[in-house]
Amino acid sequence: MLYANEAELAKSIRAGEISTLYYFYGSDIASIEAYTKKLVSKLVKKDEQTYNLHSFDGKSLDLSVLSDVCEALPMFSDRVCITINDLDADELNQDDFDYLCGILSNVQDTTTVIINITGISLLNNKNKLKPKNNKLISFITKIGSVCNFTDKKPAELVKLITDTVNKKGATISKKSSEYLASQCLSNINLINNEIDKLCDYVSNGEIKNETIDLLVAKQLDSNSFALAKAVVQFDAKRAMQLLDELFEQRIETVMIISAISMSFIDLYRARVAINEGISQNEVAKDFSYTRDFALKNAFRECKNIPAERLRDCIAILADTDIAVKSTRTSQRLLIEKAIHAMLIK
Repeated sequence: MLYANEAELAKSIRAGEISTLYYFYGSDIASIEAYTKKLVSKLVKKDEQTYNLHSFDGKSLDLSVLSDVCEALPMFSDRVCITINDLDADELNQDDFDYLCGILSNVQDTTTVIINITGISLLNNKNKLKPKNNKLISFITKIGSVCNFTDKKPAELVKLITDTVNKKGATISKKSSEYLASQCLSNINLINNEIDKLCDYVSNGEIKNETIDLLVAKQLDSNSFALAKAVVQFDAKRAMQLLDELFEQRIETVMIISAISMSFIDLYRARVAINEGISQNEVAKDFSYTRDFALKNAFRECKNIPAERLRDCIAILADTDIAVKSTRTSQRLLIEKAIHAMLIK
């Protein structure tokens, strides 16, 4: 079964609908780790895990050992639980891939195998699932349970943030919670780290947007979009201020240009989509977007920007990227010249 989201997965687990095989993947690593931990705890009690919990590293998986473990019966427990972390099916030859599928298709009713992906990419350079990973997911969908943990939207993290802040003795409004989530690009691990810092700063007080601006480190994606927004709004002062912040973070020049270029590409796609009557969801699907916030921001900000201007800005950034990689001219000077050229377009 393919679960549309983690809420559906959680509902089935709470209802006691336990599968013999789970496959967790996606961009929300923190949720994958949390669900794996919770599921393991539910299936095998802590004092039963010595003999009934088996953990494998997918990068060095011994299929014959896995086969033996999958055939084992639980000892002093109702279930055997097996976790396999970071299994890249495309690294397997065809015989081993077929052997793996054979093992997974014959898992006993008293065993649950959880394959979770937290430290490797399953995608190719076109942001599509690599062939064997795609085939494995399709295979498991038919005989087990699959869930793609995508990054949550800022609004979806409001309750999590407010609850966490309240437990630490501080307060935060719904608006500021959403703002914090957006500044952290909806990364739960990053959000939790920033909450610790913010709560220590305000003690028993309220975390406001001003506090977030003061303490939370700006992320490359959010800063680059803000810079692109400043450029298309002809706000030269704000654009240069944001560029200063990017260089203060000691981010490589090539990465800065890449991030700014991607923000302009997001804006251009959104502008063209609006011109053609194409929805945000269709664009997300067509271009395999995992950055929901980026597309949402692009659709919001592009409405009064001509597509021709965005196209010209992308061309300027492409030329700048080539110049940075091929000349000895100051890299900062090249980016500043690019921003000036985009501002007068």
